[in-house]
Amino acid sequence: MDDQRDFLDALSEKLPEDLFNQDFTDAERERGNQRLERLLDEILGPVEPFMIHSIIPFCLGGALDLHYYARSRFGGTFFASWELTAPEFLPSNRSFDAFELAIATRLTVKSQLDVPPAETKKPGFFKRLFSVKSPEEKKRDDLHRVLTNLAFYVCSDGVEVNGYDTLEFPQDFDDKQLAGRCFIFDELPAAAPVPVPTSPDERSPLDGKRFGVLLAIEVFRKEMDWAREQGTEKLVERLKTAGAYPFSDLDREPVV
Repeated sequence: MDDQRDFLDALSEKLPEDLFNQDFTDAERERGNQRLERLLDEILGPVEPFMIHSIIPFCLGGALDLHYYARSRFGGTFFASWELTAPEFLPSNRSFDAFELAIATRLTVKSQLDVPPAETKKPGFFKRLFSVKSPEEKKRDDLHRVLTNLAFYVCSDGVEVNGYDTLEFPQDFDDKQLAGRCFIFDELPAAAPVPVPTSPDERSPLDGKRFGVLLAIEVFRKEMDWAREQGTEKLVERLKTAGAYPFSDLDREPVV
């Protein structure tokens, strides 16, 4: 599972002008982003007014931009991608013509900038801001790493990931913080396919597509092994019964 390496190898074979799909204008891409925001709000709740922006874009092998959803019907905090529905990638599976990835924690994770203005005037504030992280921020950074590597994987040629699939990072995975960790997937669909506009002036990359969120959930290895024998759908039901769904927090007892 050399996801980032495969992803970067594929990018390196393209000329710079080929890295971006030319079938859509900037205005059409922006319209697609607006429709994407509404779809994700429908599924995950309203997006928060802050995000983590990657210095190196995902399309050039950098990390995903990270969008926060702290008001979902499930509680906790969801983090979601927004880049996968760009025309350059657009992964699909049996249920969705286009999807974004999401992952969640029970913790309430706020922006590092969500602090009272008076705090910013205290000596050493900005040094502490970027050097001292709370447990919630450490959890956010960990899930950001997970989500980015899963995105490399689902955007790789020939890969299709569906709801109730399982995934484990190899023990010799390059990122040692991910090595050996286990995940299952569930699907959160939009209520209906994206409408096709009547005017060509309103078109976007998402028109007519069945859209949804592919939700990654970290589980214990014994849970993943059980799911592979008994069915991931049954594991999801057990996680729901135990109140562990849809969170990637392993400070709990296994449900099998």
